[in-house]
Amino acid sequence: EHALKPTAQLITSLPHRVQRCTFYYATSSTTIMTTTNLPDFEHTLAMAQGNLEAPELAECHGLVCGLLCRSPDASLDEFISLLDMLELVHTPGAGLKMAFEELLNASKAQLSDEDLGFSLWLPDDEEILEERTMALSQWCNGFLAGIGSSGDESLEALSEEANEALIDLQHISTADVYDTDESEEDEIAFVEIVEYIR
Repeated sequence: EHALKPTAQLITSLPHRVQRCTFYYATSSTTIMTTTNLPDFEHTLAMAQGNLEAPELAECHGLVCGLLCRSPDASLDEFISLLDMLELVHTPGAGLKMAFEELLNASKAQLSDEDLGFSLWLPDDEEILEERTMALSQWCNGFLAGIGSSGDESLEALSEEANEALIDLQHISTADVYDTDESEEDEIAFVEIVEYIR
């Protein structure tokens, strides 16, 4: 694992192509416009009744996004089966299952949005930066698990650029961020990494 100090150091530890991209996003004025909203993160976390922590819930979104990138018509049953296989959620209650169905459908819509109206399902900005950063790391972990869940050789057909992107996500997913001091520099770095992943 990569043991990193403040969040800002995560950017400097990434390959130069990522640093260039995060700089572009940080200096652009692009606003994310979404026509289909994801379920409320905190409300869904409450419905999990302590069986999921915030980073694990973010991992669930990464998982469904990876699954949909591999299989755009994936069903709710496939998603729940993956959650069970990864021991994230075994038997979701009615309310949580409904939230996961909403998450699946909203993610499908966002991923197919030509205007890039896609957002990551993460804790609210009011939460401490360390928790949001760990959730981001887990999101990447879930995405990699979802896109690689077919067990076949389909990933071998990916372009060089796509493979580099997966390597970057793997790098972020293994980052262990600690000693985050909630500085403005760390907040900016967090936003840059989120935008790069998006």
